[in-house]
Amino acid sequence: MTTADTSSTDIRDKLAGILTRTSIDLATSKDGVNWCSNAFFTALDDDPFRLTIVLEDGGRTLDCLKANPNVGVKVVPGGLLDPFAQGSATVTIRDTDADRKETFDALLRKEPQIEPFLATPIQALIVNVDWWRVTHVQGGWLPGRVLRRPGA
Repeated sequence: MTTADTSSTDIRDKLAGILTRTSIDLATSKDGVNWCSNAFFTALDDDPFRLTIVLEDGGRTLDCLKANPNVGVKVVPGGLLDPFAQGSATVTIRDTDADRKETFDALLRKEPQIEPFLATPIQALIVNVDWWRVTHVQGGWLPGRVLRRPGA
């Protein structure tokens, strides 16, 4: 992975624009079987390394994450020539009512139309991103630029 000559501020700014999208792709694995899905997401406290999502309770993605909390993440707002971000993360379930409320409130602020979805059997989770690779082919960011979580 390379960061080339781009400053971390430039990468962080481009990532912030990408993370305005409402859905994130998740790549999971359990017992050697890979699974790909997506989820509504938002960053907590404007921290691009601390995301929160909701997943169907009892669904395949949540089942995979319970067995293996390591996940690949990707946010692609437009086509692959537009800026997009990929990363590696670890997921934890939010068990307390206060944590679930924080997730639901944050998601509703970002995308109010998901309110009916929040009334279904779902689970709130935290996605702790270790690093992001931000790629912008038309902007000359190929290979992508890496932004690591502070302290990682």
